[in-house]
Amino acid sequence: AKEKSPSPRIFSWGIRKEFPELGLHNFFFSKSYRGEFDLLGRGRISDDPTVYVNITQKYESGDAPAGCENWFTMINVPYNSGQDWDALIARSRKNVLDKLSRILGRAIEPLIEEEALLDPRTIESRTNSHLGALYGTSSNDRMAAFLRHANFSSRIEDLYFCGGSVHPGGGIPLCLLSARIVDQLMHD
Repeated sequence: AKEKSPSPRIFSWGIRKEFPELGLHNFFFSKSYRGEFDLLGRGRISDDPTVYVNITQKYESGDAPAGCENWFTMINVPYNSGQDWDALIARSRKNVLDKLSRILGRAIEPLIEEEALLDPRTIESRTNSHLGALYGTSSNDRMAAFLRHANFSSRIEDLYFCGGSVHPGGGIPLCLLSARIVDQLMHD
C-alpha cells in the first residue's frame, strides 16, 4: 500500500474580539519545520506545530458579528492509524492556544465563543477520504505527482474523480484544475 498523506486538525473558532494585527492568511511557523514533518512521518504531532489561521471576516465583514472574527485554525497531523485522537486533540488544542496566546500577547481561549472541530476521523467519515488522509497518497518523493490516481476509472465507464486526492494534487488551485480536467474528459 502507498504511504498516505498527512491530514489536518482544524479548529473553527468564533472569536469575541478583533485582532487588527492579523490578516486574511496568517502562518505561525514551528521552530523546527523539518522536525514537525519527521514526527508526522512517525504518526505523531509536534508540540510546536506550524499553525495556519484564516480569517475570512478580514475580507468579507459579514462572515462574523461586529467586533468578532471567524478563525479557521489548522495544523498538520498524521493520517488515522488508530491513535488516541481524543488525547491528541486535547494536547494539540492546548499547544495551539498557548502558541497563539504567546505570539498575540493575549489569552485566546477565553475569547472563543463557538468551536467546531475536524480531525482525521471526522474527515474520513464526512468525505470517505481513506484514513482521513486529506490528499490521498503522500507526495514524499519526486515521482509522487506522476503516480496520483487518475481522474477517471479504468473499470467503470463514465466514472470520474476530482479533488485533492487525485491528479494533479491537493490545495484549492489544484482541486479546481482537477475539476477542469474532469470537465474536459466528460466533454471529449
